[in-house]
Amino acid sequence: MNITDQREQVYRMALRLYGAGLIRLSAGNVSLRGDDGLIAITPSGLWYEKMQPDDIVIIDPNGAVVDAKPGHKPSSEWALHTAILAALPQVNAVIHTHSIYALVFASLVKEIPAISIELIPAGGNIPVAPYAPAGTPEVGRGAAAVFQSRPGLKGLLLQNHGLVTIGETLDRAFEYALDIETAAQAYHLALQVGQPVTLTAEQIDDFHRYHG
Repeated sequence: MNITDQREQVYRMALRLYGAGLIRLSAGNVSLRGDDGLIAITPSGLWYEKMQPDDIVIIDPNGAVVDAKPGHKPSSEWALHTAILAALPQVNAVIHTHSIYALVFASLVKEIPAISIELIPAGGNIPVAPYAPAGTPEVGRGAAAVFQSRPGLKGLLLQNHGLVTIGETLDRAFEYALDIETAAQAYHLALQVGQPVTLTAEQIDDFHRYHG
């Protein structure tokens, strides 16, 4: 995969997330690691509806800019992305959203339980990583530590901040982001009526057994 392909994939995914309502204006960010270790990431402060493929910034694993249009900087959350990618070599794609229902539970510091099958591929209950100031290395280190502690986990909430999902590909990370936001909305609505029932470990095992 060359830099042009990386930029195109990140650009198209940003538009896909925007179209799905998972990101707005310039809130949220997307990154993709290439075979050479360089990372394509959405730029800072540019509205997604105005973005073009050549606006995507290329950085190295330490966050240094390798290639960018004049005046363009990587997303302010570049340290979140590089920390996760450094800690998880099997992961190539990171998506960070400020989707509404994920924000609700991130602000409540309340994990999203597996009340529906949407969360099973994402690893079950979605935990909340401890608060750290946005744009700092601490955000990335905290998220990476949670992912490392839960092998198989594909998404988590950042306290008072939003949602992060990971995947071998951007398509996978997008699926997890959409599934988690859907489950968060369902959980929020269910709480208005009563106490939702969470899937048991046995039921989750049955799902894996029948769906591989």
